[in-house]
Amino acid sequence: MIGKPCDHAAKLRGQAFPQCTLDSLNLHCLFDGLLELPVASRLILILVCVVFGETLWTKGTELYSNGGGSPENLVPAHDAEIVRIQQELDCLKSQMQAGTFPETARKQGEKTSALLANYAPTIVQENAVVEFLPEPTGYRAFYKRGFVFEPSNKRKTPFQLTINSWIQFRHHAFTRTVDSWTDNAGITRPVQNRNAFDIERARLSFRGFAIDPRLTYFLQLDGDTDGSHGVDFFDFWWSWEVSDAFRIQLGKRKVPASRQWLLGARRTRLSDRPMADDFFRPDRTVGIFGLGKLGDQCHYELMVGNGYRTTNLPPAVVDDRFTFAATSYIEPAGKFGSQLVDFDCTCNPLWQLGHSFVYSPQTSNQLAVPLGESDFLRLADGTRLNETGALADNVTVSEFDLWFYGVDLAWKHRGWSADSEVFFRWIENLRGDGPLPINSVFQHGLYVEGGKFLIERTFDVNFRYSYVNGDFGNGSEFAGGVNWYPLSKPTLKFTFDVTRLNRSPLQNRSTDILVGDSGVLFRSQFQAEF
Repeated sequence: MIGKPCDHAAKLRGQAFPQCTLDSLNLHCLFDGLLELPVASRLILILVCVVFGETLWTKGTELYSNGGGSPENLVPAHDAEIVRIQQELDCLKSQMQAGTFPETARKQGEKTSALLANYAPTIVQENAVVEFLPEPTGYRAFYKRGFVFEPSNKRKTPFQLTINSWIQFRHHAFTRTVDSWTDNAGITRPVQNRNAFDIERARLSFRGFAIDPRLTYFLQLDGDTDGSHGVDFFDFWWSWEVSDAFRIQLGKRKVPASRQWLLGARRTRLSDRPMADDFFRPDRTVGIFGLGKLGDQCHYELMVGNGYRTTNLPPAVVDDRFTFAATSYIEPAGKFGSQLVDFDCTCNPLWQLGHSFVYSPQTSNQLAVPLGESDFLRLADGTRLNETGALADNVTVSEFDLWFYGVDLAWKHRGWSADSEVFFRWIENLRGDGPLPINSVFQHGLYVEGGKFLIERTFDVNFRYSYVNGDFGNGSEFAGGVNWYPLSKPTLKFTFDVTRLNRSPLQNRSTDILVGDSGVLFRSQFQAEF
């Protein structure tokens, strides 16, 4: 050996290591110490290390080859053990909450603790107490396509309320090209220029479910400045979901006829609906409604209600005859959505085809005086049907049967869109307080409109044509306008349009079109919703 051996090697012969600790020991000293041992001792030590190492290697190879120690088998075994333990804990929790904790459960808990000790011995504590947190209580509020209020536990308290609102602020200006118009009764009425700001629709709606998730409700309030600046209860109904494909509604809502009428005034191409649509469409009524679907492509609505147009009418001016209505449509290429314009610039063409039907008999009171329910109906020149002299001198129409049928078609693709609807209306079995020269009146009309997004989801241009024709006159409109979506969302929109009217038969302040109008109508509108 070269050099002086270290102190640790020297003390090996003294059978003690008083100054050689684990902290001070190093490999260099260890080798020096081994060299100081007798040759026989060194050979025996080497032989023991070889035999012990060979034994460990053999056992490890057998274990790995049998799969017992491979990660592929150990991990699933541990996962399965964890799942089983979690199930046992859930069972114990349910028994504790129910107030029943039998002796078998205590033994099962001890077994679970033992299993946990086998899996992770370092985290097991003697007499450990598991505390279960109580289920959340109370209510919470948040925003998700409206302000939502709901309980923390909807299973114990089945209730939800969502609040939405939208408003249309509009300026309209009408420049007349005629001074007056004369109706079929021979009465001449003036046509006025108009220029005003107004809040056309200020809606506040409440919807959700109560008592049971299948029992839903809807309530909508409407305020505007067209009339007395008041607030009306527009829609209110309860709905029960019979199945995924059918539900029943009880209350007041729109009579299901005319596609654009059912889509709502928020989704029109221009500031409001076409003149022809407003002339022929029904309104709201109280009744029973059934809504369903056949597969994913066919949808339908059925109704039996008080009347064709009985919005805000008291029972004293509503007759005793029910109105029946039905509508359906198909979407062969996929869900068309509620937007007439192609706001999403769909990659594949979407189209929708539907039709609507209404039968509404109208009667008078015992004195043959027409009820307020029939006050809405007009001839194609704008004359009110129940006006004295509308069909014969000094004769007032008081009873009739109304039949309505409409066919609608809509299409959109890559920013382009178009839609149209054809209307037919038969007014039959005319009766009054005197002889009438005719027994029925036929009216028909249509609208065609289309548009294109010049800037995707931001700016589009639209055009429209509609007309009304009948036995006693006709009227038409040409319109064009643009929509700007500054946030690239349909919830905020600015609209400007220009409409050329010719002998309007429509009286509707919501659209700013009055009966007898011939001239140019300008409308600018701001619309926002949440």
